[in-house]
Amino acid sequence: MFIAGIDEAGYGPLLGPFTAGWSLFRVPSTDTNLWEVTSDCVAQKPGRKDRRLRIDDSKRVNTGPHGRTRLERAVATFLSLEPKLGVNLRAWLEAPPTGDRSWFRMAPWFGALLGPTCPSSDVERAHLDATLLRRALLSSGCTFEGFGARAVPAGEWNHLLNTHGSKADVLFKISMEVVSHVLQLSQPAPLRIEMDRHGARRSYASRLEEALSPDSIQIHAETQKASLYTLSWQEREVQIRFSEGADGNFFPVALASLAAKQTRERLMDLWNQWHSERFPEIRPTKGYAQDGKRWLNETREGRQNLELDNSLLIRNR
Repeated sequence: MFIAGIDEAGYGPLLGPFTAGWSLFRVPSTDTNLWEVTSDCVAQKPGRKDRRLRIDDSKRVNTGPHGRTRLERAVATFLSLEPKLGVNLRAWLEAPPTGDRSWFRMAPWFGALLGPTCPSSDVERAHLDATLLRRALLSSGCTFEGFGARAVPAGEWNHLLNTHGSKADVLFKISMEVVSHVLQLSQPAPLRIEMDRHGARRSYASRLEEALSPDSIQIHAETQKASLYTLSWQEREVQIRFSEGADGNFFPVALASLAAKQTRERLMDLWNQWHSERFPEIRPTKGYAQDGKRWLNETREGRQNLELDNSLLIRNR
């Protein structure tokens, strides 16, 4: 059977892409704790001198002066497990599930999406980490089956908002694109998907039915802490759970969180590089609300002179 995790990065910013990450593992049972399985080489909260890989919610990993290094080391390790996944950024972004690629082509700041997915990672270290990780997984009857991220640049995000009406609706739509991909990769085996709650929402049954068209759907729980469903297709059953803090409670969701975060970070690298070449006196931005507004104010005249399309640059909500 399989377990999968899905998580997002960049839901709130004013600038830059939204990303939805995913990861998939084959395991002996749904009770398999991958942090325990990989504890020789992975830790959720390693000590200062602990050299193990850190897999956790990306907000905890990508913090402090060494946060980006920890983030890239983790993502690079899993890329080394499956090199075909995309060690270069363009291949990584074009791997399914992906949207209409023309949205990236229309945004000049992303260029040709050149460069590695994890530019600061040590290749030899990534291979060593991957060897230890693979050995730990196999010793417990587990295998890594893939991970990735669906990136939504601002232009596509605004288009989806105009089409679907709200940020929550766009979040659910993109999440279901990723769920559909994971369903396809794991068929026909049983599957459990873990993901964070979408805001304060408790009821997802009707939306799951509309998006995934199961033969039947069973509601096990819809509480403040978690909403759990079993979706059935002929002889296949898939459990989907939305829960508080899933990215800190489930290894596959934590890895999905890291994939989503690294994807957004790399795209913002390109975004800032392009704009810094044109506005060298302006400090780069992470794109979040307050600093994003600062950047927009400071570049207003320059952007007007370049006739940049704000619908491709600035997210409406």
